[in-house]
Amino acid sequence: MLIINGTAELMGDNKEFTKGTRHEFNMFSRDMPFEQQLTQIEGYLVARGWDNIEVLSNGVINSAESITHSVLQQAYNKAKDEGFAVTVNNQPLV
Repeated sequence: MLIINGTAELMGDNKEFTKGTRHEFNMFSRDMPFEQQLTQIEGYLVARGWDNIEVLSNGVINSAESITHSVLQQAYNKAKDEGFAVTVNNQPLV
């Protein structure tokens, strides 16, 4: 499973976040390698209202057992079933 860490800007207001704020995200992708997933990763985030995406790092996770945070474990399992999953930090970057 591919894990991608980065930041993105919200392009419209929603219940949880304010338009124009930038947030950190963690994203899981079932398919690899990273370079071949860039278009799909961008499309997934843009469809959910995020743009100006900056990928800070990426890597591979071989099993969910190495993930200790419950929200990230849920995202990992969702990506395993659906192909992609993203978590967004509630606090905007300053």
